[in-house]
Amino acid sequence: MTKHCLRWISRNCPAKRPAVFIGKGDRRRSPHNEAKCGTAERGYQPCTSKLIANKLFKSCCELYVPEECHFMCTYEIDQSKTRNMLLELVKQKRCSMRYLSAILYCASQNRDNRKCCADLDLNATQLQVGSRCLRMCDPSGMAIERLTKEDVTCLYNWNVIMYCHHAGIREM
Repeated sequence: MTKHCLRWISRNCPAKRPAVFIGKGDRRRSPHNEAKCGTAERGYQPCTSKLIANKLFKSCCELYVPEECHFMCTYEIDQSKTRNMLLELVKQKRCSMRYLSAILYCASQNRDNRKCCADLDLNATQLQVGSRCLRMCDPSGMAIERLTKEDVTCLYNWNVIMYCHHAGIREM
């Protein structure tokens, strides 16, 4: 850049000055090598607040899930709370399990979050279900029409599934 341009920027654009007058080695304007939210490097830390994410989740559920199932449409990651939600689902029969696919679709916002679920050991050998639970982390995969006894293990880890779906929301 010519000296004339540098002087003009210096006088007329003080906000641009740091970008122009960076020392000779590194001229990048954004932080380098900073891990992005929602990725493995940051422990899948969600990019959006829980409040905003829950609003998105709930608005999708209002379109695709009956009202009696809306209590399931929250990114709850507390294990005891998620188990109580699932027990309520089964015991009170308020919401049919046939809506599980739609709930998971809304939770994921149509994003494939299998990598997060796998990285958080949802397919660990000690669970003895193979990669069965990963289908709950991928909305474009097979619909979950029927639950088997192996799926109980997946539901037991509902908090992990919800955490990954929340982390999968990267931008609005």
